[in-house]
Amino acid sequence: MEPTASGVFCSRMLSMVNSEDVNAIILAQKNMLDRFEKTNEMLLNFNNLSSVRMQQMNERFLHHTRTLVEMKKDLDSIFRRIRTLKGKLAKQYPEAFSNVHESPILEEDDDFDPIPKSTATTIATSEQSTESCDTSPDIISPTMSQDFEDLSQGRYDSPAVNGQSLTDDETANGLD
Repeated sequence: MEPTASGVFCSRMLSMVNSEDVNAIILAQKNMLDRFEKTNEMLLNFNNLSSVRMQQMNERFLHHTRTLVEMKKDLDSIFRRIRTLKGKLAKQYPEAFSNVHESPILEEDDDFDPIPKSTATTIATSEQSTESCDTSPDIISPTMSQDFEDLSQGRYDSPAVNGQSLTDDETANGLD
């Protein structure tokens, strides 16, 4: 029997392919498959662990959120009681409350900073070491400070009534 054209073509194609190369490719693919399966298993374990931790953290977060909300309600109640008591005391003892200087604090001002900005900003310098006995900080001049407020425009050590500073005549006449 004489080989057919298709048989000759197939045999030549098979002779072009090296079986060792094919086996090496198959082995490499099996190794990659094993690695991918291990990686997939590790990622599944990581996702499961992350899910459990997320639930735990979510529960803790909700608990802490509830605690903060309760604390805010309690603080609101306490401050409301303080304002009520302050009002009652102001009605009972108006002369004592008129002598007390109160700073104008807005009730709903969340951005209120009770510490006034100073004219000199102190900083610790890098020259100071932990072994140094000199612990005094250096002072930045007011002209170099970004938060410098010009206090030369008014007298802040003078008495004030309702947010208005008094002159020497008003102080002598009004507060005696």
